[in-house]
Amino acid sequence: MKRFSFVILALIVVLLAGCAHNLKLSEEAKLKQELRKWESFSGSGIVEISVFGFSMRKPFAIAKSLDEMRMDVVEGGLLGATGSPLISMYLGEYFSLKSPLVPLLEAVNLGDNLPLGALSFFSSADNVVSRYGEEIIANKAIIRDSLQINFSSDYKIESIVDKPSSFRIDNTYTRKGDIDEISFSSPKGISAKFIFDGVDYERPQITVLPKNENRNLNIMDILNQGGTMELLKAFLGD
Repeated sequence: MKRFSFVILALIVVLLAGCAHNLKLSEEAKLKQELRKWESFSGSGIVEISVFGFSMRKPFAIAKSLDEMRMDVVEGGLLGATGSPLISMYLGEYFSLKSPLVPLLEAVNLGDNLPLGALSFFSSADNVVSRYGEEIIANKAIIRDSLQINFSSDYKIESIVDKPSSFRIDNTYTRKGDIDEISFSSPKGISAKFIFDGVDYERPQITVLPKNENRNLNIMDILNQGGTMELLKAFLGD
């Protein structure tokens, strides 16, 4: 009888261990599923941009692949329809910005103030889960160097913070779990909120922007050099 009881107890322990293992795999699967949404996607909607109290609302289109991202703020309709780019940003092996709206912005060194590590971090969901999965599942957050990424209880990315630049990204989602809003903010008086009308998770084709030359200014340089009126005209319209 004792031997029979011992066998039953052993079977229960094995079953419980198996359940725990399956639970862990389930959590890893949830994490990987959410991270894969950020590997490649494209979307469009309305962006609200604020610079030193001046603000505007314009249509935007954004596309991200495994190791590149491009965003265009346009006038009128979307690109390929009636819209023409007002501000275009490319992030890949280098950072580039083109702005017919505010040409002075092309001389601003924004690359040093962007969390470039976040792009490479999310290039592969499999790699992230393999290297950091246990830590993320346990803490719902990960900190690497200056980058802190916070997750919700179901592993949606809630925020990304780059500590040296104090640059911050906050995300919200629809009930279906799709990206709803992405908000960017910095302590230098610049912020943007991207409100999505729709998102597609197929890998997009991205057109690379050429490199900017002589990017050695910051926003305060523009203001000190008389660029305040140019910024004001750009945001209020001609």
